[in-house]
Amino acid sequence: MFPFRLVNPDPSKPFTIGRKSDNLLQFDNLMVSRYHAVLNFTDGKWILQNLSQNSITMLNGKDVKTATINDGDVILIGPRQLRATLRGTDLTLLVMERETESDIQTILLSAEWKDVAIPGISASAKARICADREGAAEIKFTKSIVDESGKRTHTIIIQNNSANSFESAIVAFRNNNLLIESKSTGFEVLAQNVNVFAGKKQLLKGIDFKLPAGEILAIIGRSGQGKSSLLKLIQGINSCDKQSVVRIGGVDYRKSEIRRRIAILPQDPPLRPELTVEETILDGARSSMDVKNFKTDACARLEKFCELFGLSARRKNHVKTLSGGEMRRVALARELMGNPGLVILDEPLSGLDPYNSRILCTHLKQLAFLGHTIILTTHSYEALQIANKVLVLHQGEEAFYGTVQNAYAYFNTNDPQALLTSITTSNAAQWRASRAASRDASQAAENAVRASKREFKYFFERTKLPRNFAYTVRITAKQWFRDKGRIAALFLQPVIIGFLLSQIFSDQSSLWTVAFAIILCANWFALSLSIREIVQEKEILCDKFRRGVSAISTLTAKCMLPIFFTLLQTAIVYAFINTRLTISPNIAFIVATFACIAIPASVVGLFTSTLAKNTSQANAFLPLLIIPQVALAGALVPLDQMQPIGRALSSVIWSRYNQASLLNILLDRKDDIFNSIFAIAIALAFYIVTAILLHKLKKPR
Repeated sequence: MFPFRLVNPDPSKPFTIGRKSDNLLQFDNLMVSRYHAVLNFTDGKWILQNLSQNSITMLNGKDVKTATINDGDVILIGPRQLRATLRGTDLTLLVMERETESDIQTILLSAEWKDVAIPGISASAKARICADREGAAEIKFTKSIVDESGKRTHTIIIQNNSANSFESAIVAFRNNNLLIESKSTGFEVLAQNVNVFAGKKQLLKGIDFKLPAGEILAIIGRSGQGKSSLLKLIQGINSCDKQSVVRIGGVDYRKSEIRRRIAILPQDPPLRPELTVEETILDGARSSMDVKNFKTDACARLEKFCELFGLSARRKNHVKTLSGGEMRRVALARELMGNPGLVILDEPLSGLDPYNSRILCTHLKQLAFLGHTIILTTHSYEALQIANKVLVLHQGEEAFYGTVQNAYAYFNTNDPQALLTSITTSNAAQWRASRAASRDASQAAENAVRASKREFKYFFERTKLPRNFAYTVRITAKQWFRDKGRIAALFLQPVIIGFLLSQIFSDQSSLWTVAFAIILCANWFALSLSIREIVQEKEILCDKFRRGVSAISTLTAKCMLPIFFTLLQTAIVYAFINTRLTISPNIAFIVATFACIAIPASVVGLFTSTLAKNTSQANAFLPLLIIPQVALAGALVPLDQMQPIGRALSSVIWSRYNQASLLNILLDRKDDIFNSIFAIAIALAFYIVTAILLHKLKKPR
């Protein structure tokens, strides 16, 4: 992430900018004059005055002597950029710490190794001319880097007159010189002849655009015209045909490493309501930042984004207490912790009042100023105001692509709503025809340029994420214990059930009935605790897996609390029942048997939660999961009296083995070890299948 800071000039006194230390905003650069410029608040307006005689002072790309500052203006002080944000009379300057001038290193290579520093790559590197390859350079890294598919390497070879691309730099080799040029954070997005299908139905046809890095693209169109379908394609949810080309930062959008560097915000961003703002944003950092960077930079980034998005005063508040606009800013800050090159937003202003819409648009413009590329769908005038380009969709095809001003001119309107209503099949086809004609005229020149260019190879710094297992257990526990209703149910439910059973059973009760009741209670506890655990945050987990978080460690962590509380709840029920019995079985055997109930039931609950589309559907599966435990456990009807199909089905029902084990323990008989082995084997089989299903969530179609 390029460093930045926010500065709030005091309107009661002149705000000086320059190289000398007594300036209120100091830039240590020889291209900045000692006293370069001053901002004064006069007659309700902020005025920029240029004090420099021999250096650059620009406002929105034009040289100025004196000018009034408006919201969104970009000020250039020598090589330093500032973006102005006005809220009434309050002025905030977003200051880029990176200089705008091109930063190119030129290193003369020989057969000897020379140390080189590549922006964005923390691992030290050295380079030399290849001894065994004429006209090629070799770069060796102390730590492995990865290519666009995630394959690791320590060494790369660059042929003469070719180049490789890294996240923040382009490295070229020409005439024994290694050229290293810094580049911005944002990714260029290229779409060529994109066709998207849902089964046999075509959703998008022939979409074709090129969005430069660091710009904002607004996708507009009436409902059902393909806006969300295009976003879902870039996200990897929809699939395109083999002729379609979608490249992000020059890399195929399906490649694993580029997908990890895309931030995605749906219309209603999924957030965990029981977590605080700070915990939510740091959760995004854990799934996108390298473990070393997380330890050293996460808190600083958190403070930066809370300040940028106006969340500093809300850091300790729970997400469920925030307004809709604040929730979207929290979600955006969470996604930005990993410094994504592309930010995708589906209807980000939907449901927001005009005030919050303007605030969010201001922040999006600031992100573009910091170098991020942004794609959003919208019907909002505010969003169109901040966009650099607009893509108009009509019946799944392009009706226009270009600047917002050109779109208004083409459709002869300045009103976004009127623009949408003025789109017809006729003028959309006319625009496509005129665009095709202009392309035909320049196609030969484009082909010649492409032929002269060589394809870049793309490399990224390998990201090793912070440990996930203990963190997931901890964050899940926070969610559980901050939900007072859930905690009350965790302890009241077994107490009530245990009390009722203690009033039913006596010393004269059949022990097989007692065992059966305990087993059914344990299954109910485990399934009800686990069956919503995945589905209620599936979008969050899918995003984590896409960024490289381990599905296996997440699944294992998600098992822990349901298993623990199932054991606790079952123990409470057993304690009530045991007051009515005269037997005293081995406690260790009882606990082991309870574990053989809790583990498979919890895993099957998570398996069902993974398959379910929503929590209501997951809840509907509960009776279907409990009924086999009742019917096939061998308690109501002995196994040898069942039909052949029933006996076959009972062999994969863990409660059958639990019933046999618990009854043996209560009768003080030796238990068969295979009762425990088979129950755990069933749990392991479902665990493996669930892990595979979760792993598939991160793969694009």
